[in-house]
Amino acid sequence: MPSQPPELTPSKPQYLTPAGMGPPEEPYTLAIRCGDQVFLAGAVALDAANKVVGQGDPQRQAEQCWDNIELAVEAAGGTLADVMKITVYYTDIRYMHDEIAVRRERFPQGRYPVCTIVQVANLGLPDLLMEIDATAVLGAGSL
Repeated sequence: MPSQPPELTPSKPQYLTPAGMGPPEEPYTLAIRCGDQVFLAGAVALDAANKVVGQGDPQRQAEQCWDNIELAVEAAGGTLADVMKITVYYTDIRYMHDEIAVRRERFPQGRYPVCTIVQVANLGLPDLLMEIDATAVLGAGSL
């Protein structure tokens, strides 16, 4: 007789508002921790006052996106190395090279997150050039 899988015990979600990130005007949460998983809202180049950083500068916007992802993962008790999957949305696919250069600076060689890249017609604000959606697994980056 096959063994039964262990009974799943759901974890209570923790709804996080990371320090250094402006609260969203729309009804959503910036980050939710559920067990060892962290689900992040798409990170864009907004500062703590919800002002666009790096208008027209894809490298600066990529830096701000990754800064925001790091703030959110740290608020959940993790590090940037715990980010396991990203989807990056660009308003112009040519911005990909700027974002990838920033990503290379933030992760050790060969320890990059799984990535999907998409070009979109636009994002929530006209000056936004990219958005990075991320999922982290706490502790995975130290393994």
